[in-house]
Amino acid sequence: GHANRVLVGANLVRLSQLDGMTMDFYAETALPKILDHIVSVKDTLSQQYLLESMIQVFPDEFHIRTLEQVLSAYARALPSVDMKPIMVTLMNRLATYLSEADPAKVQQAGDIFSLFRTHLQGILERALQPQGQGGAAPIPDIAPALEVLAAFMQFTVSLYPDQVHYVDIILGSAAELLQKFKSTGLGNLSDKAVDQVGELLAGPMKTLGLGVLKMEHFVALVSFLNFETRKQTSLSMVTAIVEEDRPLSSLDDVKALFSFISPLVKDEADTPADEGKDKARFAEEQQMVCKLVHQIRHEDTDVEYQILTEMRGSFGQGGPQRLIFSLQPIFFGALGLVPKIQAREKRRAEEGDEVVPAPTISLKKVFQFLHRTNTALMQSSPDMALQLWLTAAVAADQVERATGAQGNFEPICYEFLTQALVLFEEEISDSSKQYKGIHAIVGTLCKIVALDPENFDTVSQKITRHAAKLLKKPMQCRAVSACSQLFWCDARRDAKRVRECLERCVKTCEAVVQSDPSQTGLWVEMLDRYIYYFEVNCEEVDVDLLQRLLAICLEHINFALKDQQAEKDAKKAEDHLKSTVAYLTKMKETSPRFAELKLN
Repeated sequence: GHANRVLVGANLVRLSQLDGMTMDFYAETALPKILDHIVSVKDTLSQQYLLESMIQVFPDEFHIRTLEQVLSAYARALPSVDMKPIMVTLMNRLATYLSEADPAKVQQAGDIFSLFRTHLQGILERALQPQGQGGAAPIPDIAPALEVLAAFMQFTVSLYPDQVHYVDIILGSAAELLQKFKSTGLGNLSDKAVDQVGELLAGPMKTLGLGVLKMEHFVALVSFLNFETRKQTSLSMVTAIVEEDRPLSSLDDVKALFSFISPLVKDEADTPADEGKDKARFAEEQQMVCKLVHQIRHEDTDVEYQILTEMRGSFGQGGPQRLIFSLQPIFFGALGLVPKIQAREKRRAEEGDEVVPAPTISLKKVFQFLHRTNTALMQSSPDMALQLWLTAAVAADQVERATGAQGNFEPICYEFLTQALVLFEEEISDSSKQYKGIHAIVGTLCKIVALDPENFDTVSQKITRHAAKLLKKPMQCRAVSACSQLFWCDARRDAKRVRECLERCVKTCEAVVQSDPSQTGLWVEMLDRYIYYFEVNCEEVDVDLLQRLLAICLEHINFALKDQQAEKDAKKAEDHLKSTVAYLTKMKETSPRFAELKLN
């Protein structure tokens, strides 16, 4: 066997060096004989060796001229011969030769793609023939055949970068091969074969992005994959769009994309029951999909709205574990339309309807969209939904101001605040979350100015009542103190109500510190709040009040420092008071209002 191979190999080399070995003689006389000889050798290794040697010893232009003959012979090789190294070597050599050759030679070479394509299927389908003599034939593995196709794909893309339909044809060959393999009923694809299909799909996704979804065979090929691989392919697609910053600007593209990446978007027939069990990985995948929302780009706000609606419809099928991730970016995507529509309306007013047509999707429609989106989110994530209701209220307030406070958007703002309060009352039961929520609502209200005074009062009173009902007294004291801000903010200046609020806090504070000296720091927090109101000229807070509070703080801290249990917290309170006094000292030097304050 081996000696024979070396002998024939040496003869091939000698043949290639003969003087009379012109291209014509090679093509018409020498090659047919060599090929007949190789095909007649019924030994796998010898055939493999000879077919590889032939490519090495004869020049590339000979191969191009005789490609048809060579490929026909390959289809007659033994089924057990691994064609992958042979085909890959041949393709790589021809690709290099043609990329360096002058245009005339390339022209002369003719349509190499079609030649390869015609013969490739026959060569690859040898893999499906049962191999082995007698007994049970081993299951044919089509991974090597798919590897050859992957090499052919690279060959094609490097030689014909602009021939997109060539890519689709190769994917079609792979789909046909997989279909035939499936119909043999020989079992599932090997892991290696599945990886190869993934490789075949990855190349075009990188170079063509969304373009691949227009190829009929691309999507067909994906359907042969198992869930995990389909999901990975979907993820590669999303990553390519986000990292190459490709815009999503057509509704049809987005429909095709979301149908393609559905393993990431909703439960499929073969989605594993424990799909979300690796929480970190699941979150990472979902966040990647969410980034698609920020790739929506179109100069027409109506089209952007359509695309957002399409995406929200797809996300809506994802179930609670995905909605927690996907609805928030949709909400902010829609919120981003508000300034765009305002700018469009402004241009329309300046340039007229002919130049800038009126938007079909008005600001009110966008606010309705926000309302529906956040209502859907409330079930899965009340904490996040609370923040979004408040964000929407501020946006509606800003639009109300920008449109000349005619009352068109005031009811929308009030509706969002009402929803926030309803959610707060019904869904948020943990007291530390309630405490946070009260601060969020108060902070939002302080920035809202266009609300009807009666509506503003209703919301303020409700949230102040909630603050007064908090379970832990220290929390209650701080929350009511924060609510005092509602009577001294952008929309309100009511010193009397501020004082009532603060007096209630002082009462609570007295009771708390009386029963637990370690809470003595609350007094210093109260002092800080009073200093703030004195500084912003709230007439119900005067120097005498500050002086009295300073004395109370000192007295309580000194008492608590002598109490073993309270000592540690009393030290913190003492440090806090020191920095407050340092601030007051500075204010005494610079502001006449603080001049009468005695600090010793």
